[in-house]
Amino acid sequence: MDRVEKGLKDRLKKTQAIRMLGTGMDVGDLNDYAHEICLLLLLKIFRREITENPNRTRQDLIYMTEEILREMDFAASKEVAERLVDGVLWYKDPNRQDPFSCYIFDEETRTHELYKFRYLKPDREHSQWEKGGSTVYMLTEEAQEIIFITREILEEFGFDIEQFYTLQLIKSGNFNKAQNSVSNLIARVRTLIRREKDYRQDVLRNPQIIFMDSKNSRRKSEDEIKRQFEDEKKVFEDMFSWKNRLNSFPAEARAEAEQVFESLEVARALHDVLAKLVVENMAFEVEIRVKYPDSFWKTSDLTFKKDIWQNVIDKKGLANFDVLESLLNPLFSPEVDFIYPLEWAWEEQKIKKTETNEEIYEDFDEEETWQPKSADWDIIVELWEDIFDELMKNNEFSITELQDIDSFKKQKWLMQKKNIELFMMFVVTEVELKLEEQETNDDRLELFRRLCDKNPKYKKLIGRRISSVNEEDKEPLRWEELYVSPYKIKLLPSKSNLE
Repeated sequence: MDRVEKGLKDRLKKTQAIRMLGTGMDVGDLNDYAHEICLLLLLKIFRREITENPNRTRQDLIYMTEEILREMDFAASKEVAERLVDGVLWYKDPNRQDPFSCYIFDEETRTHELYKFRYLKPDREHSQWEKGGSTVYMLTEEAQEIIFITREILEEFGFDIEQFYTLQLIKSGNFNKAQNSVSNLIARVRTLIRREKDYRQDVLRNPQIIFMDSKNSRRKSEDEIKRQFEDEKKVFEDMFSWKNRLNSFPAEARAEAEQVFESLEVARALHDVLAKLVVENMAFEVEIRVKYPDSFWKTSDLTFKKDIWQNVIDKKGLANFDVLESLLNPLFSPEVDFIYPLEWAWEEQKIKKTETNEEIYEDFDEEETWQPKSADWDIIVELWEDIFDELMKNNEFSITELQDIDSFKKQKWLMQKKNIELFMMFVVTEVELKLEEQETNDDRLELFRRLCDKNPKYKKLIGRRISSVNEEDKEPLRWEELYVSPYKIKLLPSKSNLE
């Protein structure tokens, strides 16, 4: 049998369930929209099911369908809503209450076989038939497949619904499915963490995005955000409360359950990281609004044509034609070097100008202007050894610790501009320490490579990450020639430890 055909029957089951949703009924002008109405109804039922809302009777489904029709601006009667609900519950004639059926190809027997399925089934736990209760419906596995078949639909629910779904699977002892759900949970929270980090960088580059419509979801108050994280934290606690019951499970199920709870521990740790990032970003937005209001309307007046071409190249000329090539190449190269933070991110890092500096600049030869002094890596490595020793010892280093170093070492720091550039690179973006066999465009990894060449003890840090935090309660680093915000770089575990 061709490998392409393997599993065809199972694939057809999924596609047929999607294809037949909203078919087999006549709802007049809404026939073309029946599929999307029925899909939205399944989504609403699933949300109630996961949150243990028992309002899922046939009458509840009719109310939900009427609500959907109003949301879609369709003018339809209650009879149409009933017909749509019956079209999800049963196939064709609702009086017969038949399951949906179709013929699908079985690649093993080479024949078409009858396949029967339903989108909804009775929820025995909530129906309470013995007390005369109405039938409460829940999604079948086929209907759940429709919802989870794409991550885009799953993201409509958000992190909280993924949690509830995992909790229900743990309660039912279905640890095999729970493991997959926890993996989705981890993927979801990592996506949210990445979005928060990207959002912070986007704000650094363009603070005006704080007010863009695409960020409306961020306009919740800080209390609402914290309350949401507290609720999600409580769901994690509810999940772990079931860990005490593992001894009552068979050995095989207990092994699966232990793996689920190990993964849940990773998800909970990542969730704490996410909560911290969100709150920090909200505080960051407030700080920008208060301290830098001009950044929302200020635009750069620096242009290549005026400031570089007309004022420098056209007036003073170039030493040789190769200099022009080196100027233009970065503008058109498909390979982007390490991206430094834009002008706004460097606003606080000010180099004071003096009359002497301006006089020296006037005396510069044109050729020297276009050939900046190369970095002395021996000095740079010597100075950064102390910082990496501190990172290995305490897992963190604050730039304010340089405030009281002796004047000789201070001059070494100031002799090499790349020292401060390196520190700001560590501040702006997180980096994973790894060894590159050759020189790299990322000066941080080049520094790490040279440190390891000088002393192999630093190889213990391979795989570890360096991130940063702004120490708002501390004074900035103030040297005579330099002013740097009080940032702290921190040594974090490798990503593999969180997986």
